[in-house]
Amino acid sequence: MSVSRVAHPSIAGQAYFNNLRVPAAVLASMCIKDVYVLQATPPAAMKQWDADNKMARSRTWRTLRYAYLLLMVLSFSLEISTIFISTQVSTRLATFTFVDSDASISLVDFLVREFEFEYSAVRTHFLSGLLSYTVAQALRVRYALRKYRMLSISGMCCLLTAASGMLMYTNANTITYGGFPSLLRRNMALTLRFLLTNVSRGPMGVITIVCLMLTIVFALRGWFAPEFVDTRYGISDVESK
Repeated sequence: MSVSRVAHPSIAGQAYFNNLRVPAAVLASMCIKDVYVLQATPPAAMKQWDADNKMARSRTWRTLRYAYLLLMVLSFSLEISTIFISTQVSTRLATFTFVDSDASISLVDFLVREFEFEYSAVRTHFLSGLLSYTVAQALRVRYALRKYRMLSISGMCCLLTAASGMLMYTNANTITYGGFPSLLRRNMALTLRFLLTNVSRGPMGVITIVCLMLTIVFALRGWFAPEFVDTRYGISDVESK
């Protein structure tokens, strides 16, 4: 009679993080491929409609285009972080010292106990990146089909439905931390602890914190005091004011 053996949590953990890297890498490649797609010159078929609707002077449409770009950059950054952390923790798990008592606990309990920061980070970053990408595509559909208002709103709402559905599913099927807001709060707390712990260990901790603060500050400044100059329509900066 054969007896099935359950893999040690460290082995299952390697599979978990390795499996997460694949969709994160696919999503990151999609983001970097299309990040600047709305910054190109509008096609000839849209020029007359854009002129009739004063697109060159429309802050709403330019905000939409810039929001799309920033959401794609955010999604790319989060997925790259997921790939990096998954790779690093997989290497650490490969050298993990086996303890017999560990074989009786679940994979999630093992990861929360030994690698809570990494486990919460990849879950938070992957889902946040996926949501950012989906919302960005909703904005892209609205812009690409702007000439056809009803169809563009329908396509945008379809993608927003997918985003809200993913978030609803995550909140309904809670794992460890509860819904996504609880997971996000826990990851932010662990990230802050990680940054503060590593500030004294070298310059990269300080550089990381400074870059993070600059990201937030300039994002807020750009949102509340936008520099709206659209030269794609052949209008000078003076004329666009």
